[in-house]
Amino acid sequence: MLFFCLSVKQKYDVKEKIGEGCYGQVYIGIRKSDRKQFAIKVTDYGDDSGVPGYAGELPKEVAMMTIVRDSPCPFLIKLQEWFLVKEEKLPDGEMIRTIAMVIEHPGPCRTLAEFLEEHPNLERRDARTLIQQIVKAAQACKRQEICHFDIHDYNILVISPPLHIKLIDFGCGLHIFHDPDNHPRPDTRISPERAEQITVNQLVTIVEGIARHCSSIPTAFMEYIAACRSSLNVEEVVQHTVEEILDQPWLRD
Repeated sequence: MLFFCLSVKQKYDVKEKIGEGCYGQVYIGIRKSDRKQFAIKVTDYGDDSGVPGYAGELPKEVAMMTIVRDSPCPFLIKLQEWFLVKEEKLPDGEMIRTIAMVIEHPGPCRTLAEFLEEHPNLERRDARTLIQQIVKAAQACKRQEICHFDIHDYNILVISPPLHIKLIDFGCGLHIFHDPDNHPRPDTRISPERAEQITVNQLVTIVEGIARHCSSIPTAFMEYIAACRSSLNVEEVVQHTVEEILDQPWLRD
């Protein structure tokens, strides 16, 4: 098992590994004070990024999750706390840093990709629930001025019953800034127009994937979704919005 710093082990019993990929590793962690279960994601520190109202900079993914933590949306995975696990300076001067993020654990779940594979003939009401919640998660990020930038079926957890989702992995996230000239880090920002365009295109791909497992989604809704797929080569042109998708008759509450 990966070495964990003393501050992590003082607060959490680190259990089995539940995931691993290019992003790092994920372990089960049991908080000693109340035995509540969390996921502990161990990953590279990555780039620095700021948080409005916070002095200093944070690892980029921590910064993104700190911002969305304030959202009331129940479909975003929430960060509990984070730790610097390892810091090492290489002979060439490069600093290697590893962090551990303690994240909400929703219980038994699978990715949307796994869920759809298990349900080749999805019921219409379940397809509507998934699509509506995924779009609401994207909208919640937008309201916090964050572009997730990586919405796909492996970054969406599905929990049931009752059927609900959690959008995870904010490592590619960017700040949405209306005045980029006043933001000192161009590598961590994106314009509102570009953020909308990318998010809508990613949502269209998700909806089309769900539709392949549910033939009873209304034709009018799918025709609208097809019209949403805009070319990413068209600079700064917003043709459709996240709110517009939610306002389609089939998705309205």
